[in-house]
Amino acid sequence: MLAATLGGWLVAAATPRDYIAGTFSDDAQYAVLAAALRERHAYRSIHIPGEPPEIKYPPAWPAVLALAWKPGAGGAANLERLQRVNFLLVGPLAGLLALAALRVFGLPPGAAALGALAGVAAPAVLTWWTIPLSEPLCLALLALGLVLAHQERWRGAALALVAAVYVRSLAAPFLVALLAVGVWRLGWRRAAQPLAIGVGLLLPWALHVLLRGAAFPQVLTAAAHGSYAAWYAQSLAADPVTVLAAVPLTNLPLLVRELGHALLAGNRAPAAVEIAIGLAIVALVSRTAWRQPVFGLGLALYAVIVLLWPFPGADRFVGSVWPLLLFGVLAALPWPGVRLGALAAAAAVVAVAFLGEAGVEGHRRRSRSAMAFIDSLRSRVPAGAVVASTNPALTYLYLGNQAVPAWSYRTYRWYRAGFWATSWGLADDLWDIIRVYRPGYIMIERRGAEGRYAAGSLDRQCPGVLSPVWRSPGDELLLAAHPDVPCSPERSTR
Repeated sequence: MLAATLGGWLVAAATPRDYIAGTFSDDAQYAVLAAALRERHAYRSIHIPGEPPEIKYPPAWPAVLALAWKPGAGGAANLERLQRVNFLLVGPLAGLLALAALRVFGLPPGAAALGALAGVAAPAVLTWWTIPLSEPLCLALLALGLVLAHQERWRGAALALVAAVYVRSLAAPFLVALLAVGVWRLGWRRAAQPLAIGVGLLLPWALHVLLRGAAFPQVLTAAAHGSYAAWYAQSLAADPVTVLAAVPLTNLPLLVRELGHALLAGNRAPAAVEIAIGLAIVALVSRTAWRQPVFGLGLALYAVIVLLWPFPGADRFVGSVWPLLLFGVLAALPWPGVRLGALAAAAAVVAVAFLGEAGVEGHRRRSRSAMAFIDSLRSRVPAGAVVASTNPALTYLYLGNQAVPAWSYRTYRWYRAGFWATSWGLADDLWDIIRVYRPGYIMIERRGAEGRYAAGSLDRQCPGVLSPVWRSPGDELLLAAHPDVPCSPERSTR
């Protein structure tokens, strides 16, 4: 554990940080919530007009970031401070992963330490801890919970996994698995304490989401600022056949291929090769999961959620648990020599990718684009103007303007149509945002389809609602919005 912890910090020290945080959107939103907790003593989305209560992200990770937030320092400076939090957490994360590899998956000490370092340095994982996202702390708590569950310390495991859920909602499948296995092994009476811990400690957050969600603006739910359950229900009601049938059938090969891509440490191979590697990973991990019921059932429930979730792209889902999957593969291999050879090969591939800085290139690209766009808008967007933005939280942190989304998540349409054009909303979605929040400007970054097709659709159906203010050579847009212009766009319900 000590070797892995120190090695994790060495990996962090050698990882570049020549990019800004906040360009992934979720990390900027976490920063806003940290500011709200530290400066306003309230759990609210203070970057949105009306400052609605936060019901999407559990509060533990913003509370951790709030410890690093410096009141009065400004959003840009604080984002840099928050970026350091995960760099500090990588060491303890690697240590707890090594403990899980040793105790739960049966790897020898040297292999456990090397496997933990190969796990945290892999691009599939490194991408998420190099910005202030919740994955590293959640993964550390998952590893701790699995160790305690393996030792049949049910109450401690329940506490660790409840904490993981308060960091990231996607830890819930492992908590459900723990409670189910606990009841199976102990019976209802002896499992009463871990059940009470699991249910009782999550009840306050569940009640908060339920009570606050009833009054949450529906226009923001469509933009994925409400609860996950409300957004999924909205998608399901709009197109149940696509969400229940096309989504899992499409997500399955995407997930399997992403497993192969993760093992290759970001090096692209033909789809057939990546899928074959992914299927081999599934087979090996399944063999290990059969011997570790909490890990196995938790991973199975986690996979079901990933398959049902109507948003393509499994990289973040895989990266959130990749070190545990790597341990599962190694534990299933038949002989110690084969395990050692496989681990050495995986570590070598990760080392090459790490030296090539594969895990941070996406951050650099988004950072360059976002900073150039923000700098261009400082003199063009008046102070105090409400803005509709493709990254509202980052807009607030850097420009100081309250902001709302310039798009709506209709991503189930991608599964039906096969392209992004309508998947971020159309004229009716953007008009609903303009009608409710009356932004003076629409900012559209160079982020693909997000907001771009919605603005084009609204401009065609309601001429005069939008007017151009500025366009960059890279096709970023600043549009003026005129909410008093009469507009009745066609409702695109599906």
